[in-house]
Amino acid sequence: MENESKESKSNGMELLENVIKSNKENIEQNIKLQFAIEDHTTLLNEVQISFEDGQSTNNETVAFMKVEQTKRVEFLDSIPTQVETVLSKEAKDYLDGFGKNIRWKKKFIWSGIGVFVFAVLVLIVSINFATNWYKESIKAKSELRQDILNEIADEGKKIYDENEITILRENTQIMQLWIKNNPKKAEDFLRFKDGFVASKENR
Repeated sequence: MENESKESKSNGMELLENVIKSNKENIEQNIKLQFAIEDHTTLLNEVQISFEDGQSTNNETVAFMKVEQTKRVEFLDSIPTQVETVLSKEAKDYLDGFGKNIRWKKKFIWSGIGVFVFAVLVLIVSINFATNWYKESIKAKSELRQDILNEIADEGKKIYDENEITILRENTQIMQLWIKNNPKKAEDFLRFKDGFVASKENR
């Protein structure tokens, strides 16, 4: 019986200690939570103050822009659209002379442009004329050359290359020299030559 009473006291004390320990832990957590809530509240207050400052700055900027816009409109309205000036006689004379000078330069420039255009046209016509003349000249030379060749052919003559004539002349001279130096051998050649000419004439 005593043992049971001791055990229940021991269990009761342990339970009480656990409750006290749990309460202490809850109190510590509540204190931490309270500090966190206070920090959060302070931060929210600072953010609200920053928003209020930003709103105030924004309001000031809008007010400044409205004032600036109003002053700009007033300034633009105050600028005159026409300005009357009274020129002296010297200034009028200078401006008149300047206007005449500009008109003269304009005429000169337009005249220069007209001369340039005319020169270009003359150049184009000249090139065209020269090209046609050159073509006709070449054509006339070709026709003249062909007429001369036809006349020569009608007369039974032919045109030979000068180099071929020179080679033929040299060969003839060599052959005559050989016939002169070899009269016995040349007789066979001369008989062959006479027979060749006779057979050619018989054809």
